[in-house]
Amino acid sequence: MSLFYKITQQSLKAFFRLLYDHEVILLDKTPLAQGAIIASNHASFFDPPLMAASYPEEVAFFARSTLFTNPFFKLLISKLNAHPVGKGSDLTSLKLACKLIEEGKKILIFPEGTRSHDGELSPFKRGIAMLAQRTKAPIIPAYIHGTFDIWPKNQKLPSLFGKKTACVFGKPIFFDEYTQNDDAAIVARIHCEIATLQQWYKNRG
Repeated sequence: MSLFYKITQQSLKAFFRLLYDHEVILLDKTPLAQGAIIASNHASFFDPPLMAASYPEEVAFFARSTLFTNPFFKLLISKLNAHPVGKGSDLTSLKLACKLIEEGKKILIFPEGTRSHDGELSPFKRGIAMLAQRTKAPIIPAYIHGTFDIWPKNQKLPSLFGKKTACVFGKPIFFDEYTQNDDAAIVARIHCEIATLQQWYKNRG
């Protein structure tokens, strides 16, 4: 882990713990000694930094290309492993994701493709299944709690204090565990795993 990433990660941890009593839950604490895809729900601008603060290893991100137009911000997020992605089908981004996974990196993917309008899980795009098919990489399902209440899509600035956040990481899904290797089946399995984590967190009391 780079020094800059580690310092930023620790700063984000302190920020989210202080303001939102942030909690991290690893249902499988065995480190994966290979590249993997972290698949998570997406409800807020806070989701990528919250994930960086929560996952024990460095995480690579994909961000919309417009965020890279400002030279200073481009330098900052690039040092935090952010990579630009275009709208729609972006073969360049797919190739880059494959390369990062082959290098042993963990990459964060939001299968919904955009932030949720109501905080609930939206239908998933098939891009994550294409990536899984191409790399055969394990997929780590993750559920992010609380960010929609703090910073929903129609709110300009986040709310401060009075809310709680959490990240729950499930057990990795290895490619040979899929009973069917078509895109629809893979997408359905990932959606089910994240929905299960969401329900588990809400029921834990």
